[in-house]
Amino acid sequence: MAEEETFMVRRALKRSSEVEHTFSASQLDTHFVLGERVAFLRRALVALVGITLYSAVGCGGDNKDGNGDSSSDTDIEVDSAGTPTSGDGDGDGGIDGCSASGVEGCTGITYEGENIPLDIYVMFDLSCSMSCTVDQQGCCRESDDAAPENEWRIQPVREAMRLFLEDSRSNGIGVGLGFFGDHSVDNPDDPQTCSVAAHEDAAVGIAGLPDAAEQLVATLEAGEPQGGTPTHLAIGGACEYTNAWKQDHPGHKVVILLVTDGIPEHSCDADIRQAVDAAESCYADGEGREIYVLGVVANNNNSLDQLNGIAEAGGTEHAYLTDTNDVAGSVLSALNAIRADAVIPCTLNIPEPSDGAIDYGKVNIGICDAAEKTVRTYFVDDPEDCALGAWYYEEEGSDRVVQLCEPTCETVTAAGASLTLSVGCTTVTDPIR
Repeated sequence: MAEEETFMVRRALKRSSEVEHTFSASQLDTHFVLGERVAFLRRALVALVGITLYSAVGCGGDNKDGNGDSSSDTDIEVDSAGTPTSGDGDGDGGIDGCSASGVEGCTGITYEGENIPLDIYVMFDLSCSMSCTVDQQGCCRESDDAAPENEWRIQPVREAMRLFLEDSRSNGIGVGLGFFGDHSVDNPDDPQTCSVAAHEDAAVGIAGLPDAAEQLVATLEAGEPQGGTPTHLAIGGACEYTNAWKQDHPGHKVVILLVTDGIPEHSCDADIRQAVDAAESCYADGEGREIYVLGVVANNNNSLDQLNGIAEAGGTEHAYLTDTNDVAGSVLSALNAIRADAVIPCTLNIPEPSDGAIDYGKVNIGICDAAEKTVRTYFVDDPEDCALGAWYYEEEGSDRVVQLCEPTCETVTAAGASLTLSVGCTTVTDPIR
């Protein structure tokens, strides 16, 4: 048999400890608790992704399935776009998910594959209320009883952001930073401020961690609380920036993280309705950007419901809120949870072969579950046909990526499981019974 090029991604999956979320007693009584999502976050968070390269991988031909049975190589038909349309394919999905060396019949050179890169654009609130303690309100730095800077509520948020950016689990994530509220509080309706265009430019452009961490931290430290809270314009500006970034980086997932200490107010006729509308427009029913909301809760407003409204309109269900008794700790917990929620451990890019052409009728995955048993895998054209071992394509044409079905994703993200992505053997399109 002619040499086939096979791409392997071996991912060592390690379950991280549960993320702890803290809330005030009143929030626990009446509102959504982040802990309810721990099961989802466990599944979504891949704390350690290991790439292992193998010199030869078996697939096709006289393949063996997970039980040692043999099956013959079977050609399948593909449509004009290269999507598999019929046939039983090769064995258990082209490769034995639990074999490091594969089997005879379809060997080849192996390459490192790629997961979908994640980029987070942080839109950070520099409104004057960030100069208050959690028990104060207003523009505290201008008041007679202004608190010392080390007691400003912005300080523990900066510290939590620093820890998040320098955390090795954030390595590989792209992060950018923008500000809003960084205008004079004495001129809240300045036309130079009150526009989406005034909020489109990044203070720090999106770049990968850990290299970008130093500049991001320094820029956060230099930002001074000043003005009002035109949240709708901040969301609009962040959306413009991230849409442009996404256009230039189509293989990335790009999300927005809004960090704010309260409700939209004081500047540019800001109100919650406009903020929700801006978030809904940016999310665009899932076609645009997801918007995460981190609320630095103070004892001065009813921000919880309003911030939840922004998050829901932005496709992320609820806001992550801090505990006034431990701002730094709860901000860091929320950031870790947001990182876990945003990553895509079950969506994979397909590596481009050396001849530059991907044959979408010759893509397979192999899975070795936590019990070290091979999971039979197969392609489905319709996500409605999903079951354990199934996967499908998202996007179209050359932008296609491999998406694992939910039961398959749950299996591969369990501690001790591993996944292999193979290109070069005829795609399996029917489950083997």
